[in-house]
Amino acid sequence: MKILQPAASIGIRDLVVAVGMGPTNGRTLTRAEARRALDAIMDGEATPAQAGALLLLQRYRGEAPDELLGYIDAVRTRAAPLRPRVDGLLDVGSPYDGRAKHVVVSPAASIVAAAASVPVLMHGERDLGPKQGLAVGAVIAALGVATDLDPATVEHGIEACGLGYLRQARAVPALHALKPLRQELGLRTPLHMVEKIADLARAPYHLLGVAHMPYLRQLAPVICGLGWRRTLVVQGMEGHEDVTTSRGTRIIEIDAAGEQHESRLNAEELGLAPATDADLAPGDAERSARMTMAVLDGSARASERDLVLLNAALRIHLAGRASDLPAALDRARGALTSGAAQRALDAWRAVL
Repeated sequence: MKILQPAASIGIRDLVVAVGMGPTNGRTLTRAEARRALDAIMDGEATPAQAGALLLLQRYRGEAPDELLGYIDAVRTRAAPLRPRVDGLLDVGSPYDGRAKHVVVSPAASIVAAAASVPVLMHGERDLGPKQGLAVGAVIAALGVATDLDPATVEHGIEACGLGYLRQARAVPALHALKPLRQELGLRTPLHMVEKIADLARAPYHLLGVAHMPYLRQLAPVICGLGWRRTLVVQGMEGHEDVTTSRGTRIIEIDAAGEQHESRLNAEELGLAPATDADLAPGDAERSARMTMAVLDGSARASERDLVLLNAALRIHLAGRASDLPAALDRARGALTSGAAQRALDAWRAVL
């Protein structure tokens, strides 16, 4: 009889072999094995060749839910503690490698949502591949907000003004140290999803963007395993969490029991002005920051304003601060017209 080794004693080479034996003999890792694998990678026990082989094998085969959960376990054990004392925190899982084809709406929408009593945590890292696009952190920095704060200060900021941005290098240095390896691989790996959903602050509400909805078959069991109260998965611009007002958007809500409820969001049915090509055009961080400021001070075009309002309303409704999307839109408009959103940004800028 073959005796199975405990996960802690299995070498990284054995795990690579287990995954890479091909479609007939290969297998997925258990949650414990996946944690062991990422432990070995982050601790430097695995060679770059072994780490790259494992991550790329999983990319091409498709990572299993237990593998993602095991990786999250490994990341969480190395993460600095972050537990803001707020009610109903919303974690926004933006892809860390940013976007290249569209304006970044997420910071503006999150500011408006925070002004409507939804505390929001955003997170990311600088200059991460493979896309090397414009990430939320760059836009937040262009708004005059400090983006290189330690977790304790980020926690204080969320408690003080309902807004926080956590940089990976500050939150999980061991994961950040893998950046050169990831840059050398030049492709997305399971780590790109793990950092979006690691949920370091244990938030009950989560907003995620995916490029391909069939991926939800792999992601849904992970969401259930993490125990989130309510999750919104959207097929947003470039697979991000930002939805556009210029076309319909597929949305799937997942509740605490794992039940999925799919709908299609059409901004026109809500009386919102469709975004123009100019509204959605990409640019540098200052371009997205200028749009944000124009929306907050009331000088934006109606189509720019409505783009932000729709994304803010999704956050407000997701976090249970409004009974339906029209009511959430009303709350978002109120946060703008009252000046509460501008005051929220001013308070966030003061967090140092």
